[in-house]
Amino acid sequence: MSDEKSLYWLSQVAGWFGYIVLILFTNVVEGEVRLGIIKVLIVNFILGMCLSHFMRFIIIKTGLLNSKIYNLLPRIISLSVAIGIIAAVVYGLISDSFFTDVDPILVMPYEIILELVIPFSTVFLFWNILYFAAIFLKNYEREEVKNLRLTSSMNEVELNNLRSQMNPHFIFNALNSIRALVDENPSLAKKSITQMSHILRSSLASGKKKFVSINEELKVVIDYLELEKIRYEERLGFEIQVDPTFYKFTIPPLLIQTLVENAIKHGIAHLPGGGMIMIKAVFQDDDFIKISVQNSGNLNEPESSRSSTGVGLENSRRRLKLLYGKKAKLSIFNEGDKVVCNVLIPRDKIKN
Repeated sequence: MSDEKSLYWLSQVAGWFGYIVLILFTNVVEGEVRLGIIKVLIVNFILGMCLSHFMRFIIIKTGLLNSKIYNLLPRIISLSVAIGIIAAVVYGLISDSFFTDVDPILVMPYEIILELVIPFSTVFLFWNILYFAAIFLKNYEREEVKNLRLTSSMNEVELNNLRSQMNPHFIFNALNSIRALVDENPSLAKKSITQMSHILRSSLASGKKKFVSINEELKVVIDYLELEKIRYEERLGFEIQVDPTFYKFTIPPLLIQTLVENAIKHGIAHLPGGGMIMIKAVFQDDDFIKISVQNSGNLNEPESSRSSTGVGLENSRRRLKLLYGKKAKLSIFNEGDKVVCNVLIPRDKIKN
């Protein structure tokens, strides 16, 4: 027997038993407990169990569970009254056949029989309300779980798409730079190929990982910057000011690399004399870790402009929102002769 069926029958037995105990308690208080009342209560318990289960069968077969709420209420009332009439008739038959010490019921005026129909109908209406409430609650929970799984699945797909993106221009430019080094500086060419393989491996692995340590991320960033330095030569300088205490904290893969790539593509590359890139990590207000990438240059367009901030930053914002919610923030602004891109990540969301 499935868990749902077990719960249904347990609820049936407990509910009807509780109903009978309540009636018995009322009779005890009024001092009217007799053997005949015990018999009546036993009949009511069995009758209630059987007819409520039959009513459930009708509900399922007629598709009442799929009815709109405005159509459901009158149908529930009608069904409760119909079952109440059946209960009154069956109870009357049982009483007239086996309880010979009481007056026959079915030969009484219909007003007296109505006094049986009303309480029976009320009890079955209450049963219906509880039953439909339980079904709606169960369906709501199932729908919530389904929606959560769907959202999680969609988020996972989106995250995979976002973090697996790698700028093809960088790959082509790096390969051309390495190609030029093969004859001029074979040892540097060999080192550059190794760095390139590290970056590609990290890019491929990022599709399988949600987080990497800052230490791992910085190794990729350094390889990236050194490869770009081959192309830009003296026009590109960089400095990393990250205390080793931050190395253990985890962040989304290629997050810093994306910020650095954006700084080069939209900043250093447009400066005739080149510039400097500075990478920092500090605690802010004890609640956040702030990762900052600063580059020489100036924002000529509003931050909301995709041409100035780059698609990479927009993707990074979406990744941060998916992983950390609204608490995580990415901002980019001018500070003197520098462009500053800051990422704030809540410390309570960071693994270490």
